[in-house]
Amino acid sequence: MEYKYLLPEEAPGSAIDTLLGSPTVESLVVLGTVADQAQNTALDEHLTTLSVPVLGGIFPQIIVDGTARERGTLLLGLGETPAITRVDGLSDPDEQYTDQLPNLLTNGYETAFVFTDAFAERTNEFVTALFDAYGSELTVLGGGAGALSMEQQPCLFTNDGLVEDAALVAALQTAGTVGVNHGWQEFAGPFRVTDADGPIVKRLGDDTALAVYRDVVEQDIEASLTADNFFEIAKSYPLAISRFETEKIVRDPFEVTDDGALRCFGDIPEGSFVHILKGVPDSLVDAARTAATAANDAASSPEGDRATLFFDCISRVLYLEEKFGRELAAVEESSPTPVVGALTIGEIATSGSGPMELYNKTAVVGVLEEL
Repeated sequence: MEYKYLLPEEAPGSAIDTLLGSPTVESLVVLGTVADQAQNTALDEHLTTLSVPVLGGIFPQIIVDGTARERGTLLLGLGETPAITRVDGLSDPDEQYTDQLPNLLTNGYETAFVFTDAFAERTNEFVTALFDAYGSELTVLGGGAGALSMEQQPCLFTNDGLVEDAALVAALQTAGTVGVNHGWQEFAGPFRVTDADGPIVKRLGDDTALAVYRDVVEQDIEASLTADNFFEIAKSYPLAISRFETEKIVRDPFEVTDDGALRCFGDIPEGSFVHILKGVPDSLVDAARTAATAANDAASSPEGDRATLFFDCISRVLYLEEKFGRELAAVEESSPTPVVGALTIGEIATSGSGPMELYNKTAVVGVLEEL
């Protein structure tokens, strides 16, 4: 895989043409940044003129050579032509996503990039449809695009221009491995989810979700938890869905409703059990290292014939702040090739041996072999 970092506001045409001029590049993945709107506009106009397959998204930040960047664009040149599927209507309550997914497995596809509009309302249903269609035989890595303003807007790059409320699946015949780990530690619970509606947790046990959450968190922070400071405090205290014999699935609560419910990124099923977690910087850094080590240990190709992709949650940056560089360094130290990727709003992954999931606050490291 060849790649190039476009400096902030750099015109994309020349760099893209140079990258596509390489005899080993057959398609393009574009990872843009929310803050560089002028560059995104220029990219959108230029990408529609290309004859090669294009996909990508606009993210809060990108990762270039193990460094997080708030501006600029990362261009990834892939050594094969992917089968790209655009799934529309990611908020449509009547849409059947399996109807939009092609048969990939019989055609030799092994790995797929998946990018979604992070603020679509039915991402969980889409991920379930992906797993129903391909099971654990397709190794998936990617995440949600969009801005931390939490306003839905066009955020996915395609050959037809920027789109929203959609998902992109780019299947490759290249083999891939994935490591997934979050590092958040159990702090309180479990609590039974007695009332929920998709990503909105209304009640835990016999009380409102906010009341239970507030009782736990306020004792630790020794301050009042309010609607105004909720987002700032909740970044350190995510929820987690219990899974039998697998790592818990983290959910990021980001908003309080008027009736005391917690709105999260990703669904939390009614009847499930959740814990309240707490962050410890060393544990998060170690988790990212574990994910990178797992992905590389599972790869069979020589170390020089790999590409390392890191899709990490932007909320880990918000929590770790200046310590986030330690997490990036841990992944780079555990990877034989330069680390590139994006800081996403929700992560999507399967390792090829377990279920496909929509994650929050989780480190996902992918290794593509001989790309």
